[in-house]
Amino acid sequence: MLLKLRVRNFNGAGLKVDAPATAAYQERCHATWRAVAAYLMDSSTVLDAESVQQAVAPAFQPDVFLSHGRGDREQVLQLAVILEQLGLTVFVDSCLWLNAYTVQQELDESLSARGNSPGTHHFHYHRVVRTSASLHMVFNAALQRLIDGCELFLHLEGEAAGLRTCVEDGRHAGAPWVLSELMFARHLPRRGRQRLTLEALKSDADQGVAFGAPEVAHTLEWDVLERAIADTVGFPTTSYSHEHPVFLDHLYGKLPLSEQARRLLGWI
Repeated sequence: MLLKLRVRNFNGAGLKVDAPATAAYQERCHATWRAVAAYLMDSSTVLDAESVQQAVAPAFQPDVFLSHGRGDREQVLQLAVILEQLGLTVFVDSCLWLNAYTVQQELDESLSARGNSPGTHHFHYHRVVRTSASLHMVFNAALQRLIDGCELFLHLEGEAAGLRTCVEDGRHAGAPWVLSELMFARHLPRRGRQRLTLEALKSDADQGVAFGAPEVAHTLEWDVLERAIADTVGFPTTSYSHEHPVFLDHLYGKLPLSEQARRLLGWI
C-alpha cells in the first residue's frame, strides 16, 4: 500500500452509472463470495495463505481497496464502477463481508447442525462459534493481502458504533470489519511504485529503501473527490507512466503530500 485516504461525508446520490454496469460489478461480487463458500465447504480444503488468496481473488490485485461500513451500498458500488471506468481496478470490502453471514449459515448447516433435527436451524453452539471464528479469520487474512498490495486504501468514513449496536442493527454491520481494515492499514509500511528504468533501479540500490512511521491518513471531503472525478472528462482510461492510471496522480495532486509520499510515488 502506498497511500491511505479518508473521505468524509460521502454522498453518492449525484453519481450517474448505468444500472447494467452496477449489476455487472455486483455479479463479480457474487462470484467472489460464492467461490469462497465453495472453497470452505470442500472437505478436502487445507487452509494456507496461498490457497485462501486464490479462492478469494485469483489473479487479481486492485489499485484501490474501497473500505466502507454503514451507507448506501448501491452508491458505493456506483463509485467503484466510476473508478474502474477511469482505468483503475477496485475491490469493495463489502463484496465479501456482507455475504459472510450467508456463508456462515451454509457452513453451520453442513458442519454444526444437530443430527437429530436436520433443517430446523438447531446447531451445536460451540461448533457455530468455531466456524464463525474460522470464517472471519479466513476473510480477514485474504483482505489484508489485498490491502497490502493495493496502491490506494480509500476509506469512506461513517459513524462509529458500539458492539451491541452492530449486533442489533444491521445498518452498522460493517463497523467491526472497517475497524480491522483501518488498524491493519495503519501499521503497513508504505511501498513506492516500481521504477522500471535502469537508472532508477541503480539509484534505489545505492540509496536503499527506508520506511518511516506510518503517516496519518490523508482526509478529503467527498465533494472534493466528486469534483476530481468530474474533472476527468477527456482523460485517457489507460496507463501512461509507470503503468499507473492517470486518475490516481490527478487525485493525489489535490493532497498535501509529504516528501516521503512524493518520493514513493516517483514524483521526486
